[in-house]
Amino acid sequence: MTLLELQQKANPVLANIWSVIQTRQATYFANHGKYFQLLITPDTEVADGADSPFTIRHPSDAQFIVDIDVPWASTIPFQISVDTTDGPDGHGYSATVTAKVGVKIYQRTRDHTNADTGWSEIIPLVI
Repeated sequence: MTLLELQQKANPVLANIWSVIQTRQATYFANHGKYFQLLITPDTEVADGADSPFTIRHPSDAQFIVDIDVPWASTIPFQISVDTTDGPDGHGYSATVTAKVGVKIYQRTRDHTNADTGWSEIIPLVI
């Protein structure tokens, strides 16, 4: 699979799941005064656009778990995580997807303002 093929497969799925996350985050913030986080989904078999189950992974300190669960019945061709931010400009969140094409790793992030990084290659740090 090429990066273009991955994008063509992943982008429609990502658009749908992003809409679900935005709705859940708005409800969660209205009810609890903060946004929720999700740990990255497992990377088992998530390479070259392989479909994998969407698995909810809560941080160990997550509260109100029932309000966090994102209903998603279909498979996804990437890993996904949701992070939160707190700063002088207020509270926010972002979702990051990670996908492998061959040996290369790509990520795309969108935040609560709909700012989107687009797909970019991630070069792992070697220590």
